[in-house]
Amino acid sequence: MHHQIADGSHADSELKCAIKTWHTREDGKGHKSRVAAEATDYHSGDDSRNHALVVEREFDRKGRLVSTHLTVNSHHILKALRDSVGSYPTVPSDFKEPFTMPSPFQMLYHHWEDIDVYKTCLCDEEDDARMHLSLFFEFMEAEMGNSKRSIEQQFACGRCEFENSWLLFKPGFPIVTLFNSHPWLLRVIKTAYHENHRDGKWLQVHGAYAGHDGKSIGDMEHIMKIYQKENFGQGHPEDITKLPVYPRRYYSEDGALEQRLRTRGKNWMSLSSSISVQNYDGPAEYLKEVPPDFFDPRQSSYWQVWCSYAEKGRVVFDLASYLEDNYGMGESTPKDESMLDMAECPPYVFGYSCGRKTWCRYLVSNVREATWGTDPMSNLELPTNQKMLVQALVSSHDFANHDRDRAEQKGKGLVILLHGPPGSGKTLTAECAAELSRKALLSCSMSELNKHDSPWYFEQRLARVLQLATTWKAVVLLDEADVFLEARQDGSSAHQARNALVAVFLRHLEYFSGIVFLTTNRIHVFDTAMKSRVHLALGYQTPGKAARRAIWSHIIHRLPKEQVDARLGDELDRLASEDLNGREIANMLATASTFARSKAEPLQFKHIDTVMAVRRDFEMVLGSDKRDGDHASFT
Repeated sequence: MHHQIADGSHADSELKCAIKTWHTREDGKGHKSRVAAEATDYHSGDDSRNHALVVEREFDRKGRLVSTHLTVNSHHILKALRDSVGSYPTVPSDFKEPFTMPSPFQMLYHHWEDIDVYKTCLCDEEDDARMHLSLFFEFMEAEMGNSKRSIEQQFACGRCEFENSWLLFKPGFPIVTLFNSHPWLLRVIKTAYHENHRDGKWLQVHGAYAGHDGKSIGDMEHIMKIYQKENFGQGHPEDITKLPVYPRRYYSEDGALEQRLRTRGKNWMSLSSSISVQNYDGPAEYLKEVPPDFFDPRQSSYWQVWCSYAEKGRVVFDLASYLEDNYGMGESTPKDESMLDMAECPPYVFGYSCGRKTWCRYLVSNVREATWGTDPMSNLELPTNQKMLVQALVSSHDFANHDRDRAEQKGKGLVILLHGPPGSGKTLTAECAAELSRKALLSCSMSELNKHDSPWYFEQRLARVLQLATTWKAVVLLDEADVFLEARQDGSSAHQARNALVAVFLRHLEYFSGIVFLTTNRIHVFDTAMKSRVHLALGYQTPGKAARRAIWSHIIHRLPKEQVDARLGDELDRLASEDLNGREIANMLATASTFARSKAEPLQFKHIDTVMAVRRDFEMVLGSDKRDGDHASFT
């Protein structure tokens, strides 16, 4: 057999079943010399280099061991590794040719038993292979046998040290990490130690999970970190189950875990591979926005910042749109869905919060099917003809089928203007319209669109809101739209800046095919170009006593019956006598309900009256301050 050995020379005969050991030492001047070790070191033979194994040890000038490398030349050992290991992430070899690996020989630690089983199963005729493998185990035993047994004994007690924690993570084996106390099952890809001045030392664990990159499903990678300072206090051993990630075998739950996670995984796959509007109730995390002018030379090392909050409301799930707005999660290695283990799907899913108006991360287990009101328009206190008109226009509107085709969308939008004083029902009208059409409501104010006072940012935000609304066939509510509605003027730079915003708005509105509600508290002079784009304008008035009574009744009836005193309905006339608008009534009831719950009582008139009394005092102080301000003078 013509065989290539470690240093590039050839041997026509079989390699010697022996280990050749070399020592490289550094003298005081920094010069390095390489010499053969004593013959007593393992089975070192003569100076011939055609050995089954070659060990290279390097020492510093003080005689301390710096590194050890093992070169495998034996085709018997290579075949054993091909059949029992196959591949290992930190060893760049297919085990068909001689290769070299450095200490601490992670592959040999993790596959010790696998190689031993292979050796045990060898036929009686395979004496040469058995001899080479015995030599291999002799090296392994001398090099790491004692430490392996000591570490495994510690693992058996459920504890580990930071320096040895990598041994917990055998590539391909299942591991568990917790996300907001919810278990997440992954498979080990590889591990590596890192260190910097800020965080100290840490073990980085790369795990594979079943994911979706917006285009295809398959294996994706998630990185977890075990910090020495944070997870191993004073350098002492730590309980394995207290680590941020650990092997599945240490997790207390039995096989029911996989079954439960597969059910969750099917829900995750459904939410991640399609667009849907759902209800959510529970803890969530929103992605903190990075200011457009932010720069730091170290920002490449920054991770996304997720902030916790409690969500209860409508959420739009659309992974593809999330990835367009945020940095990519990486590409998946495509797999047929039948080949994926749904137990390895993440416990969270990305979605857009209609209430918070941003992308968030939600727990799959807290997502519920959206429920829609049967007669949402009944909540509106509007003249019957206006209510019927809104209902007809919204119900019959045709959304574009191709959300990226601008030519198809031109001039096909529905623009409804709602004008009137605060609390008169404008926002509620848009909410009821979205409920009626069973669509998500994307609301945004002028101040939110232009919060950085930048025309570029304004156009980017406006275009993105309208694009999302087109993709989701959602209803859009643009609040505080006065700047778009008033006539443009020439003159100052402020007027020119506003004119530019209006021009941008009109251009994007022209190519939006969905439903837009514009709200304003006042209109001085209506812009001609804007007026021509409004299909319906509805005026609102401050609610009178009859309307206030109806509003009180609607909101009270939406509260759970067990939380409301049955006699409260008899007090509607007294409640309606208070001069409040719709928003103030809703706020009043919310505050009174909280007050009642704090006293473990059902909502009664006395709770509302207490809140009203506090409000009256505030109004008196406010009126007094206003009168004093009218007569104030400065010297």
